[in-house]
Amino acid sequence: MSDTIKRNELLHFSQVARREDVSILEPEKRAELVESSLTSLYRMSNKKERDDLLSLMQTILRDDLSISNYFTDTAYAVCNRHLVITFVNEVFLKRSNVDVEEILGKSLYYEREYEGTQIEQLYSMVMETRMMADALVRYVNTSAGGRLYDGWFVLVVIPLEEGGIGVLSRFAKRRDDIASEIDESLPDAPRYIVLNS
Repeated sequence: MSDTIKRNELLHFSQVARREDVSILEPEKRAELVESSLTSLYRMSNKKERDDLLSLMQTILRDDLSISNYFTDTAYAVCNRHLVITFVNEVFLKRSNVDVEEILGKSLYYEREYEGTQIEQLYSMVMETRMMADALVRYVNTSAGGRLYDGWFVLVVIPLEEGGIGVLSRFAKRRDDIASEIDESLPDAPRYIVLNS
């Protein structure tokens, strides 16, 4: 599918009047819309378009976390109101180089790399306000499993029922793969976080 068709389709389903229509789509198609939204999010300079894409992602994942099992490049983790991980998809497991038994029931901060960072503040803000948040993250780290990450993340935090959150993240080695140049001085600029360990 061409980028123009994908963009038009995203803009169509992200409109408030059409957003609920995504429920009639097959799970694979809804998963594709979420992943396309993440890839497009920081290519759009218009804040309203970004907000509409975020709302579309929330609509798709709000009622059916199993959609994330169809993701090919996007990790998804769900935490309860105590930030204990209750669900992760396969992309999360592969990217983190952990087994599901090692991660379920652990704190979202199991590697402790996020404690005291802007990412922790982002999670806390969503927990408190129950409003979505997103950030472009410059990330350099070696995971507990020994895997080196040096690249960029699109991070989206979604408030879920009963006080929990869902965390979508898409990694790219090159910024160009997930974001256009962002002028951080603009009032509508996306949140930008640098996280090095």
